[in-house]
Amino acid sequence: MNDLPKIPWYHVDHLIAEGGTAKVYWGIDLRSGFPVAIKELKIRHFKNIVIKQKFIEETQMYLYLTHPNIPKLVDFIDMKETEQMFIVMEFIEGRSLENYIYREIGLIPEQKALPMFLEILDTVAYLHQKRILHLDIKANNVMIQPNGKLKLIDLGIASRMSSASTSTTGEGYGTPAYMPPEQSEKRRVGVFSDIFSLGIMLFEMLTGTLPFTSDNPNPRQNIAEIKEKVKYAPTPQMSSFYPPITQNLQFIVERALAKDPSERYQSCEEFANHIKGYMRKKRY
Repeated sequence: MNDLPKIPWYHVDHLIAEGGTAKVYWGIDLRSGFPVAIKELKIRHFKNIVIKQKFIEETQMYLYLTHPNIPKLVDFIDMKETEQMFIVMEFIEGRSLENYIYREIGLIPEQKALPMFLEILDTVAYLHQKRILHLDIKANNVMIQPNGKLKLIDLGIASRMSSASTSTTGEGYGTPAYMPPEQSEKRRVGVFSDIFSLGIMLFEMLTGTLPFTSDNPNPRQNIAEIKEKVKYAPTPQMSSFYPPITQNLQFIVERALAKDPSERYQSCEEFANHIKGYMRKKRY
């Protein structure tokens, strides 16, 4: 375990996740005794100005976010002498929505899925009010705590909306199965882009599967096929995966997944109102 980073005031215990630009460790804040999640910028990226600035911007975003469904920032550490940089966050106990779906329940019946999804929508709406686009909304970035409450994590590729409009330029980063066409093609993104990713997640919650997938064993071809389906393929009928799903709920998801951003819901509040209206008619 000698490869674990040494950080003043923190005990780093073990690696819990790793991505392209960062590693995340479970640790202890030696001053408070509380567990923390420690995100380390990989050393090979320390001198990459773009990636490093994105890492710093992530910290700055967390500084003024106070929503109960967003993790709290604990510390930011810049160790220039060793070319190491860390974001320390509160540790979220629980399991990801992805693990809950694929390893535990299979799919979430709408009576339970829709209230959960409304909680996620409220969280993303808060980000949008703060002029932040998440741009990587997916089941693996939603944590379910032991008390059932949700946390939306990972602002690693989040972007501030420009002051002149409600959009910014996409950089093509994200998770292909959740990315709207405009994001993967590095075109203009906005609130409507997060709406698309939320629609993918709702489909996944209700059916236990993603709407646009590929079985191609070649990683590059797999991603290319998924992007092609996201761009051109119609939204599958959810009732083909789970017959009780109604056509009215299908219409709600299809609107979120419209290929043309102007045809999607234009805010989380609008999306939520349609779901609430559906729930009232179903009387739950």
